Amino acid sequence: MLTACASPTSALTPLAAPTTVPVSTNIAHAGNNVSASARVVPSQTAEIAFAISGQVKDVYVKEGEVVEAGQTLLALNAPDLELAVKAAELAVQSAELEYQYWIPRKDRPPERRAQAEAQLNAVKAQLETAQARLAQSVLLAPFDATVMSIQVQSGELAQAGQVVITLGATQSMQIKTTDLSERDAVNVRVGQSVNIYLEALGKNIAGKVSEIAPLATTVGGDVVYPVMIELNEQVAGLLWGMTAEVQIQIE
Repeated sequence: MLTACASPTSALTPLAAPTTVPVSTNIAHAGNNVSASARVVPSQTAEIAFAISGQVKDVYVKEGEVVEAGQTLLALNAPDLELAVKAAELAVQSAELEYQYWIPRKDRPPERRAQAEAQLNAVKAQLETAQARLAQSVLLAPFDATVMSIQVQSGELAQAGQVVITLGATQSMQIKTTDLSERDAVNVRVGQSVNIYLEALGKNIAGKVSEIAPLATTVGGDVVYPVMIELNEQVAGLLWGMTAEVQIQIE
């Protein structure tokens, strides 16, 4: 007769819990720095267009020329608008004479003087409107800048809203990051120091974070936040679009 034998239960030794090793996913960090690629950009830029359509009469500037705020850049051929201003000026002169005629005549009905004054105010308003329309045929520089490009020539038709000239304040250049990831952007603060390497010039310069974009952009499927970097000093030879590598000191 066979008897089944059960072996005594032995005590089990518990396994040690696995050790968790944190892994950093931020590959752009180097020590206390955040690295990113960047480009040189002017502190201000403007793409300017006419509010009305018309034939370009004059181009007063050239590409590469430095202009001052308020300087005339381009003008349209607008004879109808010019005639409207002249007609309105004559109407104002006539209404002014009529009004001045009735002012000293206290023995005449006051309603007649009031009517002349109302007419004067009306034609003055018409003159202001005509002048505003004529002003739309001229483009002025909004700030001190360099003319970067001109897209039209004299005699060509410029459509309303068509960019005809591009300006950049190249006397004050900045650095703008192009691939700063969302993981790194959360560590960046305005005022942090930045080391900048300009490949074309072979120079290292210093700067500081001046602005962080509140809205992300997408580059190659990655979410990035452009950051503006103000230079501690302007370096000779900086050109719009030059590439740079930056290291932002986050601590």
